[in-house]
Amino acid sequence: MEEKDHVQVVSISDDERRKGKHSPSTLQKALEAMHQDGLVVLKDVIDSGHIATINERMCVDADKKRVDPSQTFNHGVKSNFLQRPPVTESSYLFEGVYFNPFLLQLANAYLGHTPIWNWLTSNVALSDTPGMRQPAHKDCSFAHPQYPYYFVANIPLCEFTVETGATEFWLGSHAHASYHEQVIATKPEQIVEYGRLGEPLPSITEEAKEARRSIRPPIQPECSPGDIMIRDLRLWHAGMPNESNKNRIMLGLGYQSPHYPNYSMRCHLPLSQQDFFMRSAGDMVEVRANFYDDEEFDQLTKDTWFELRPDYLR
Repeated sequence: MEEKDHVQVVSISDDERRKGKHSPSTLQKALEAMHQDGLVVLKDVIDSGHIATINERMCVDADKKRVDPSQTFNHGVKSNFLQRPPVTESSYLFEGVYFNPFLLQLANAYLGHTPIWNWLTSNVALSDTPGMRQPAHKDCSFAHPQYPYYFVANIPLCEFTVETGATEFWLGSHAHASYHEQVIATKPEQIVEYGRLGEPLPSITEEAKEARRSIRPPIQPECSPGDIMIRDLRLWHAGMPNESNKNRIMLGLGYQSPHYPNYSMRCHLPLSQQDFFMRSAGDMVEVRANFYDDEEFDQLTKDTWFELRPDYLR
């Protein structure tokens, strides 16, 4: 019988948990997963009570955004959008969420020391949206480099299952990935946000998907509150339908290799919480961020922009 494909899950020992650090063998397993699959799950590395606190607040916010007529949706599919986490209130700020030592150790090993944190958002798969899915895509609309230049750490705030809209991943698709497998923009109406005519769009071509499917078809890995799912940005993926009656939310923290020449993308954070974000960083990560007075921050929209184009392609 053919073995079913699965995401590699890295569990933390009691000794590692006490030290707040991967052992060499555990770090090796996580790095192997990232290089081979482009995806790894760090199991139960965040306090689930902290996750529940954030989720309760964010579900309320998501319901408000859902009925806002000005709300925009990912890929034009009205089941999924980006949403700001509640970062203006200290009661929702936890070091284990925003500066997780197991995540940052892997970021240093995979991306290079010292990785740059320059993206913060969340992704919401709205409840009761059967049949509504995104196209398979990569999160870039330019000729991206072919080395580990960026990864996104997704922190699930609820159980991720097929029913709740667990993300679809094409494991291993990041290896040797290039813009040749992406749809090229030939018409102005194809361009959304950061695209340019003659350059690749995020969507993967039908030919590339069929070729890849015969080698390693996509899967929807399950994970739980307390886990961190880490994805190389080159990995093909897609948002999936949420058939449950509850919103499925995951935080998204983006980390850039210090060797990658993008100097403009930044986190956008409230000045009232600057001390938390700068003090907690330590020497494991560079926080590349702009800070705003809370009133200005409340009206800000640029924190949904994700423009990673390198300086040499500007």
